[in-house]
Amino acid sequence: MIISRIPFYLTCIAVFSCSVPWAEGDLLGKGTTDKEVTVPDRDITYSRENNEPDWKTDWDQARDLCRRGLSGQALVQYELVLQKKSTVDEARWEYTSLLMQNQRWQQAGKELDTLLAHEPGSRKFLLARAMVYQQEDQLEQAIKIYSQLYKKRSKVDNREVLLGFISALDRQGSSKAQLKLLEQLVRLSPGDLVLAKQLAELAMEVGEAEKVSAVLGELLQQHPDDVELLRLVARSQGMLGKPEQAAGRWQQVVVLLPADHEANEWLATYYQHKGNLEAALVHVERQLKNDPARIELILIIGRLYEQLDQPGQALDYLNFYLDIVPDDQKIILERDSLRDMMAAELITKIEHMKANLLWHDLETVTSDRAGVFIQVAGLLRTQGKKQKLIEMLLVLHQYDSDNPMLFQELLALLAVQGREGELLEKAEK
Repeated sequence: MIISRIPFYLTCIAVFSCSVPWAEGDLLGKGTTDKEVTVPDRDITYSRENNEPDWKTDWDQARDLCRRGLSGQALVQYELVLQKKSTVDEARWEYTSLLMQNQRWQQAGKELDTLLAHEPGSRKFLLARAMVYQQEDQLEQAIKIYSQLYKKRSKVDNREVLLGFISALDRQGSSKAQLKLLEQLVRLSPGDLVLAKQLAELAMEVGEAEKVSAVLGELLQQHPDDVELLRLVARSQGMLGKPEQAAGRWQQVVVLLPADHEANEWLATYYQHKGNLEAALVHVERQLKNDPARIELILIIGRLYEQLDQPGQALDYLNFYLDIVPDDQKIILERDSLRDMMAAELITKIEHMKANLLWHDLETVTSDRAGVFIQVAGLLRTQGKKQKLIEMLLVLHQYDSDNPMLFQELLALLAVQGREGELLEKAEK
């Protein structure tokens, strides 16, 4: 769940750094800065002006320090107040709030225990105690209090209780138990995209993907270009066995984000299963472009080209793979098989076509012209067609003049015809 990815103490700080006096509805907070304080804008009035007690003066000073953002000094001053007047729960609550703001959880817990001993049914004290328990990884105690507060169904906004309850359950690993609570939280927060997305993710996680469309359908109409919403709906439709609907959503994703990894991977697999290899190829090529380290994609592309009867392109991708993994014997055999297949098709053309023209035409088919020509030469050699073999070898020698084995074979063949001088003259040049 996403809720737990944000450290929960940040929620506590936002909650308890709001202005005081605290009311039942103050606990949510609106987000604060370090300058905001946990005290009222004015000090306590005392009926006997001429005989003001020391603890009251200390309390005024603590609040003044708070207002000025001097929380460390304020904490010390609050401690002086409580040493002199331990029964002032309002001061103790301000002190506790400041402790929580400074993430001093253990001391805050002790102060909250004191406050709850005086007022055991206080919603704000109980909620704060649950938050502190959660920060101390005492999840059972935190969940017990959250459950108690949840069952009371206060007329006051219950969002902060639900947020804490869900977060504690998430940290405990109780995914299923969170779903009902998160559904209620979403109902309390209509239009909240973040919560709706969290609910959709959780529903799929616990095997209730059918809830996703109900949760996100209206939001998707309002936000048709929200890629994350589209992804969630697409995933849920895939889980529900609705591949056509899922494909439609994933297509919307790639229109908005052509490089999206998840969408392209899903669509590539989908189109392969459907037999639409051209469409599958588009999405695999996009994957490789965006993640060139995934060399297995090179082989997938090569094999798709082979299935599409484009052996030249397939051969190029296998060679590309072998440039990276040169000792892969399985792929070497696969490449050689493609060369053989292309050579078998070209052997009939060489009877009626000059070798140099064939070499030129092959340029638009594959970058591995030499590999294919060598296989054609092998077939001509086997068939004993020496004149055509010489033509092929002369073209190869023109582009690979440093190959000694090629030179020696060609020299021997030309010598039989008394033409070795042609080759030697070219070699001297």
